[in-house]
Amino acid sequence: MCVPKFKAGNMMLELGNKGDWERFEVALAGASIGDLGLYYYAQKTDPTPLGCIYLHSAHIDVLEEVVMVVTQERTWFLCAANAREASDWAEAICGTIERVSQGAVLLQGQHVSSKRRRLSSNASAITLKEIQKREPKTRVEEFLEIFVNSNAEDIRIQAMKGAFSWSCMRNIAWKLWLDCLPQTKPFREWTSVTRAKRMKYEQLRQKHTHFAMSGFETDQEFLSSCEVSEDSLLHNIYKDVRRTRGAMDYFRDAAVQRWLIRILYTYSRAHPEVSYNQGMGELLATIVYLLHIEQWPTNRTGPRTPSSASSSTASLDKMDDNSDAEDASYVYVESFINVQSDASYLDVDRFLRLMPFCGASGKYNEETAEDIIREVTSGEFIEHDSYLLLEQIMLRMAGAYCPEGHGKSSTDSASTSPLTDQMNRIHHHILSRCDPPTARHLSMLGIEPEMFLLRWVRVLMSREFEMVQVWQIWDAIFSLTPCDFSFINLLCVAAVREFRDEILAVEDSTSVLLCLRDISERVEADRLVDNARELYDALLLAAAVEATNNSES
Repeated sequence: MCVPKFKAGNMMLELGNKGDWERFEVALAGASIGDLGLYYYAQKTDPTPLGCIYLHSAHIDVLEEVVMVVTQERTWFLCAANAREASDWAEAICGTIERVSQGAVLLQGQHVSSKRRRLSSNASAITLKEIQKREPKTRVEEFLEIFVNSNAEDIRIQAMKGAFSWSCMRNIAWKLWLDCLPQTKPFREWTSVTRAKRMKYEQLRQKHTHFAMSGFETDQEFLSSCEVSEDSLLHNIYKDVRRTRGAMDYFRDAAVQRWLIRILYTYSRAHPEVSYNQGMGELLATIVYLLHIEQWPTNRTGPRTPSSASSSTASLDKMDDNSDAEDASYVYVESFINVQSDASYLDVDRFLRLMPFCGASGKYNEETAEDIIREVTSGEFIEHDSYLLLEQIMLRMAGAYCPEGHGKSSTDSASTSPLTDQMNRIHHHILSRCDPPTARHLSMLGIEPEMFLLRWVRVLMSREFEMVQVWQIWDAIFSLTPCDFSFINLLCVAAVREFRDEILAVEDSTSVLLCLRDISERVEADRLVDNARELYDALLLAAAVEATNNSES
């Protein structure tokens, strides 16, 4: 029987009980979802395959240069020449499954659900639409309540509760937690600091992208040039950007894609020790969309920009919107806004001398506060501010993206990468301490930490949840552990514990990995954060008790 072939190439395949690797010619082929599979041959010219990995119920993941195919029968590992090729294979497999399943009658008359690849969401778009339309006066009131009337611990507690889910000040909080704005300097310096940092990006972009990215009249011309570029870095970034958050109309806009490419290319050239690796585009997309949603409202009658693209509205409309129903995406917690009864106004100079999270009282000159907010949330500088936030995030996550390890000697053959160390610490230290039976069972089944932790750690859970829930998770990470993002370790342990009963009930690794694929269908972001915070507090208490006992002995 002849079936259509979608992709072919040479790969290593793990076969047998001993886990031996053998080289095969592999073809992605099939006429329907029933016979769609990865057919492997001893030689390229052989007419008959030695076997097939059927894909009708498969989950696909990539671990560096290894493609992991989890089927109902077993877990398969295919090794490509490099991580880029492995990613291309995974993209081809997932895309082919989607295309073939749309019009095909499947096994037992069922259609394949795409939930294993495309996350579903019950969050409506009402909150985001309301944030975009929020009046300047309301924005000023939020700013004053959050950054003037409250202290840092108050806002950290509120962030952990999900209070920023309805606020348009989340982006400013991120900038403070990540040192894009100074927490130890007064408000009078915010404008000058912001402008200086934006100028720094402008200079870096001019230096590193002038020859590669100038001279194109339209965004589409630019993208077309990237597609055929001989600059491997530019071409690889382009390919990843084209498939980043592709289900959202906003990220299919050519102008937005040009932004993402420029930012990633500039960062990679400015930081060659990290350069570019897959996953950075996911981090950047999460930042860009937040800045787009929370930008200062303007009269959008000027030239079309990514900030005013009509596609952004469409991307909101596609999020299960029901304007007649109560918005399920709101989180009702203690209000940030508190009507002030003090009739006295603090003069402008005294206000500008205040520092963020100072816990001050009184009423303030709203025009001065508005000028500051307008500057730091300007839609004209979304690209600049996105770069600055990404740079700070990567400063803390460089170890997860440097193949040889960040800050380790290349001559130390026994050293492992910081990412491997982190995943081992999550599994063998934190999980073993919080839930010894589950940790032992995972080890007994031969499930290595990277098989389920890599996709969570490297992009801070951004592939597991819808954007609004990712923002909530990042609120917790940035507010609680802004220096090293170590709260992600507790989030991973909390996610595993959600499936504790299922993990302990099965005796094969494939079933466990299938359990851990769709965590968003099992737990909401706020519950995951709550559970992780309980673990975090328990470990802090245990460490304090241990330290006390050691000091007494």
